[in-house]
Amino acid sequence: MTLPPTDPHQTPKGFAAFRIILVFACGYFLSYVLRSVNAAIAPLLADDLKLSAGELGWLTSAYFLAFSAVQIPVGIWLDRHGARRTESSLLLVAALGALLMATSEALWLLSVGRMLIGVGVSACLMAAYSYFRRCFPAHQQPRLVMYMLVAGTSGALVASQPALALAEWIGWRHSFGLIALLLVLSALAIFLFAGDLDRAQSTPANANQREGGFLTLCKDPLMVQAIPPTIFIVGGFGALQTLWAGPWFTGVLGMTPDQAGQTLLYLNATILVAYILMGTISPWLIKRGVALLTQSLCALIWIPICFAIIVFWQGSLSWIVWLILSLMVPAMFLLQTQIALAFPKHISGRILTTYNLMVFVGAFAVQWGFGLVTDMFVAFGYEQSQALTGAMSCLVILQFISVLWFIARKPDGSIRT
Repeated sequence: MTLPPTDPHQTPKGFAAFRIILVFACGYFLSYVLRSVNAAIAPLLADDLKLSAGELGWLTSAYFLAFSAVQIPVGIWLDRHGARRTESSLLLVAALGALLMATSEALWLLSVGRMLIGVGVSACLMAAYSYFRRCFPAHQQPRLVMYMLVAGTSGALVASQPALALAEWIGWRHSFGLIALLLVLSALAIFLFAGDLDRAQSTPANANQREGGFLTLCKDPLMVQAIPPTIFIVGGFGALQTLWAGPWFTGVLGMTPDQAGQTLLYLNATILVAYILMGTISPWLIKRGVALLTQSLCALIWIPICFAIIVFWQGSLSWIVWLILSLMVPAMFLLQTQIALAFPKHISGRILTTYNLMVFVGAFAVQWGFGLVTDMFVAFGYEQSQALTGAMSCLVILQFISVLWFIARKPDGSIRT
């Protein structure tokens, strides 16, 4: 598939490019803070609101349910109305959700607030990717993607110990009130400073209006090729990073909760450094003939191999393998960039959000399935550490199968950069 070059006269440069990247990065930073903050302040929420474990789990997962539910309409809005209007409007919805979290007492109102947050931040990453896809040349896409992922990982770091310290100092309700204010400011910054350059790439008059439909996109050979590794490797890593890595460290490696939290901090910090490095390394590799497809495939092979080592080596220093694994996480996420580059610009919003939905489906499926398989092994009489090992082994097998699928299903006219 031959892609038309970006019009150099429409490509943002200098301060204009910096301003656009910055306002989108700030929005994604806040979205990642809100995605992750409940893990840090969970004891405060449970104590203040008298929540059971199930109620706390529901309150946290309500974000992901709402986030996933609106991915398809978000893609349509991005293509029709542009990134500036879509994201700035939705961030105001997130601000309303944060205000509900700050002021509500009833669980149902808090759940509505959490859902509004999920809806409100649902475009933060895809709006930036859609804008970049339309307005910046292909060779700059990996670096732009890394900028956004650095912003998100920075949000995850802030949402850990710093967020807990702030919540203990001013109260978790005031923390959400502060976030609501920052969301309004972020929406205003995007609306005022991002511009509508992406809307200049309008839908061609003779374009097939069905070509960007959800089912049509899912049946495209490139998506068929990418869906299994997206679910089990990309989504699977997200499921482990956000939940099951902690129980693995405590239940299998025998760490204390404090040691596990410290290890998770190291893991996220390593990913942050890897994103920064990949933003330089990936364009350098492309210039030397190493395509995005090759970079991403290396990550899709590397990560299951590391998880296989994690299954078989459970010594006191085996947590280091998690850090080694994380070095290739940025290349794994380049798969989304490759797919976006393979489709016309005027449906970039829909293809990006369709792929993003698959990532979240994978994260949900693996996160839930990992727990079910662990419980199954426990029911069969295995100890907790053995049950977790069994669940991890099943995931690794599925990851290797998905890699074989990805290689075997390579379609004609594969992704180019």
